[in-house]
Amino acid sequence: MNLIVSGMALAIVGLVQGAGVSQTYRNPDGKYADTSRDFLGQGVANMATSLVQGIPTGGSMSGSALMVQAGQRTRRANVVAGVFVAGLVLLFGNLIGLIPQAALAALLIVVGFQLLTIPRMLTVARTGQIPMVAMLITFAATLFVPLQYAVFTGVAVSILLAVFQMANKVNLVEIVLMPDGFLEEAPAPAQLPSNKTTVLYIYGSTYFAAASTLETLLPSAEDARHAVVILSLRGSGEVGSTFLTVVRRYAEALRASECELMLAGVDEHLYDQMERTHLLSWLGPDKVFRVQPRLGAAVEQAMEVANVWMAAQSAAPDTEGRAPTGQ
Repeated sequence: MNLIVSGMALAIVGLVQGAGVSQTYRNPDGKYADTSRDFLGQGVANMATSLVQGIPTGGSMSGSALMVQAGQRTRRANVVAGVFVAGLVLLFGNLIGLIPQAALAALLIVVGFQLLTIPRMLTVARTGQIPMVAMLITFAATLFVPLQYAVFTGVAVSILLAVFQMANKVNLVEIVLMPDGFLEEAPAPAQLPSNKTTVLYIYGSTYFAAASTLETLLPSAEDARHAVVILSLRGSGEVGSTFLTVVRRYAEALRASECELMLAGVDEHLYDQMERTHLLSWLGPDKVFRVQPRLGAAVEQAMEVANVWMAAQSAAPDTEGRAPTGQ
């Protein structure tokens, strides 16, 4: 188990080092390297090395810094340095072994300080509290725990903070049609009004924790009757199972109050998801409107169907047998 943990930590360190090098030093053409391509190249190279009993390796911030400070201009400098170091080890291995480790440590400390970019650290700190907390916790972990555990701590903290940030970055607004024909955003109502169509739009993520946060923002239908909620999902794409569960629960709550939920702006991927999870058949295909090239077209279609539905509800006797409204 310890070997697995250490191996994963070393793999992460190698990827982080490679990403740090590629984003710190530009290519000869002046552009920064593609991090994904670097990860792929590093993985393929290490897999190929293992087939010939080689030692896995990765990017080195200290090595790259030394090469740049020594005047490196092209990638051939790494080849020349490798050949030169190999020759020194073969010819003067005994003498190199006499170099004090303290001298090597001092060299690494100097290089490390030179790699510290205060403006970049200030940018992270000023970006927000979450990035600053992740940076400080990771830095503290490297001082007090072994490197492999510090790496896992930094990764875990970053993931947890990202989930927390995602859950708090969802917002629900109401789209209101003004008398002059323009659309206006307003805060989503806490209580759903009766005999009215309410159009809602989601800003932010709909995955995982964000879906649970969204559920608390949806208007309550407890005291509403004959109301329709149109949830615009244009741009949402594929969603998680938590969001689909939230949609189903909200539709059930609306139906319990003699109200309806309609979905507008549903793209092909989301439509397929709803079909595979049987949410489409449960909700009703006539209440799901696909995305249209023209902005707002799907919402307009949903509003037309909603108006017909509300008119039918107003014309029908209620559950207590009273006459329809207006008779």
